[in-house]
Amino acid sequence: MKYRLSYIILMFFIILSCSDDLYAYEHQVLENYIAYRIKYIHNIAYNSNITLSKDRVREYANAIVAWSNYYSKELDVVIDPLLITAIIETETNFVSRADYDQGESIGISSMRVDTAKWIAKNMNVDYNKWRMLDATDLGIRFTVYYLGLAYQQYDGEINKVIISYNQGFSSANNKDIDQLYNNYLFKVLGRYNYYKKRINSYGTSATKYFAYKFSQLE
Repeated sequence: MKYRLSYIILMFFIILSCSDDLYAYEHQVLENYIAYRIKYIHNIAYNSNITLSKDRVREYANAIVAWSNYYSKELDVVIDPLLITAIIETETNFVSRADYDQGESIGISSMRVDTAKWIAKNMNVDYNKWRMLDATDLGIRFTVYYLGLAYQQYDGEINKVIISYNQGFSSANNKDIDQLYNNYLFKVLGRYNYYKKRINSYGTSATKYFAYKFSQLE
């Protein structure tokens, strides 16, 4: 209960400090669509037999949007929460586990443990396995921060931002355009472009439509 209260307070202040959204879509459209997508995919995920509650899904979606907004301003870049969502879906179907890559990777975004420890040191944050497994503690936050650094390093060049999450900063730097277009990139871009198409197709009705679609999921 104490942790949940701390989480709510933290998210409230992050949203308050980042009240001017940086994106093409309104905050509520993003949150409703992302919540719907997380719940829909998690329900059919091959790598989990645990049901994610709708309250918890809302917390995931809120964290993705809030931390994207926060680190966009902190790092002076524009981090698209839909891209964060596409990468997480590609990596894990929004399922947080400790045994990805035989235990070398962890959490909702299957982040390498050594990368997570490096980020924790960078941010002067206490790292432990359980905090990384909790998507709304360090899991989503570290993912957004890493991708924020990638946006900085590659000046927003989206193909390299995506590849850097899968292969590291140095690998993305050393690849030409043909080498970048691998299976991972296609998977992420496919999801990312699909999300945008879905939201755009409902125009001004998108907020209500995806709230309704979310409400219909078990």
